[in-house]
Amino acid sequence: MNRRRWKRWAAWIMTGLIIALAASPGSAATTVSAAPAGTASDTPYTLNSVLKAGVKTVLNERVPEGVRIGAVVRLYNTASRAVAVPGYELRAVTTGGVVYTLKPSADNPRTVQPQEKAELSYMLTVGRSDVFTLERLAWVNVDEYVYPKKETNMLNMPVAGLEWYGPSTVFKDAQRSKEWGASFTIPAESAELVYTPVRLAERHTPQGTTTVLVLQVRNTGNRQAWVPEFTVSGKTVKSYYSAQRAESGPIAVQPGSSRYLHFVMRLDSPEAWLSFTISTPESFTDASGTIRYEAGRLQIKAPAHPDTQTVQSSYDLLDPIRVSSTLRPNLANEVDIALAEVRRFEQAGDGFLTAVAKFRLVNRSGVSVAIPDFGVEWMTSEGVSYTGERMDVRQKMLMPGVGMMIGYTFTLPLSAGSDEQAQLTLLDGSPDTFQLPVGAVSIPLAGADAEESGGAADMYPFKVEIRSGSLDPSGLVTLDFGISRAVNMTFDERSVRLKLEAADPSGHVLMSQTYALAGAGRLGSGLKKIELGDRETTDAFKKVVIRLYEVLAIPGGEIERLVKTMHLEASSSPLSPAA
Repeated sequence: MNRRRWKRWAAWIMTGLIIALAASPGSAATTVSAAPAGTASDTPYTLNSVLKAGVKTVLNERVPEGVRIGAVVRLYNTASRAVAVPGYELRAVTTGGVVYTLKPSADNPRTVQPQEKAELSYMLTVGRSDVFTLERLAWVNVDEYVYPKKETNMLNMPVAGLEWYGPSTVFKDAQRSKEWGASFTIPAESAELVYTPVRLAERHTPQGTTTVLVLQVRNTGNRQAWVPEFTVSGKTVKSYYSAQRAESGPIAVQPGSSRYLHFVMRLDSPEAWLSFTISTPESFTDASGTIRYEAGRLQIKAPAHPDTQTVQSSYDLLDPIRVSSTLRPNLANEVDIALAEVRRFEQAGDGFLTAVAKFRLVNRSGVSVAIPDFGVEWMTSEGVSYTGERMDVRQKMLMPGVGMMIGYTFTLPLSAGSDEQAQLTLLDGSPDTFQLPVGAVSIPLAGADAEESGGAADMYPFKVEIRSGSLDPSGLVTLDFGISRAVNMTFDERSVRLKLEAADPSGHVLMSQTYALAGAGRLGSGLKKIELGDRETTDAFKKVVIRLYEVLAIPGGEIERLVKTMHLEASSSPLSPAA
């Protein structure tokens, strides 16, 4: 009897040794629950009767202490009740058969709620200086309450092609290396959100080069989805550049809808882009603190050249400018933006040129919309761009069917006075962060004139002329004004005004007054009498020069543009406005 019992015990011991040896994670053939073929991050594996597992992240990154091995795995609870996270060890196995037991993060969840996905983070730093590749991750159940301790390999998950070695990683798998313009989903994230690179724009300023990568994200599912947290970094021949996403906070995308994401990279000087890497953030916590890192998911090959803004070369004033903005996709459908007037002149004694561009905005929608806050650049024939300064505007909303005038002023060098053409580019975005070209026109320029010749003076949205004028020897000037205004056009009444100035032949100013062209007390069509005042000599008012100036309000002051000059003599018939 004792002999039979001894044989039974011996058989049990031998069986246990065989199972233990077979369960060693160093051998892929000993998996208890075989992992199905395919990409581990896409297909969950069965860990037990209620939990499925998948690999999200595999880190194999060189650090000063050696090599940091990290892994993030997901557990999916298919049951209808909460399930405890099994106390299995997670081991990383190299292609050479070396096994590393990874440490679990202190903030890993202890349970997985019904139908929930939970993420578990693991990490280990090893003092190796050579290069190695991980083959798989193994879940191992260790029973330490028997002697010798019993190890059972519960699941093997292959990780070939998933390793992230740091910024220098180059993905060769077609699923993780995308051509420019090709749509993709982010591995291990929602398959309902499909991303497409649609634009790579660059702007060069004295402060450096700003590059903006624009991704369109489209929700192909049947329920609302949120854009996951991910980052973008760009690679050039010289270095790597982290991008900052312009949009902040959670971004929801409705079913069948699209949104645009803008990632901004700043360089000291222009460089040729090679690729862009999409990464997601990960973290690991232990007694020494929290380690945060980013793991690359896929890479986008850069286009041959950054895109260039299409320029409308045959452009007529007041024609709508073709505008396309990824920051405000509905802008072109809501508001017509048209160039109404362009002037270039030198104020007396400035030593530089001032240019003014006025735009007509018309609300095409059936509701009130906010006035677009766009920027404007003036490009000279030498290819140098100058940023415009927006004139003061107090009005915030644009009414349906009603237009509004918005003006921009530019400071240009005197050498730009010989330019026969200029390119005006509309910019959307914030000058404090980044701006993207959304439309451009090329316009012919007249000479850098001091005033307009003949007829009425254009001061959009007004036309102003002096139809006749007379001078009384006593110093009374009578002017017959003709003032017309574009219909359905509003503007800030402070932004455009008319200054009238009278001077004697020597240039001494006898009177100067600025009139509003809108609002209470505005100057209108008809006769206007002006008293020049008393003079000591009787011949003082035989001749006077009348000058009209357009006065434009800009931040911090005003600028004046001479638009008309009229010479009056007291003893003869009034002269026509000077050419």
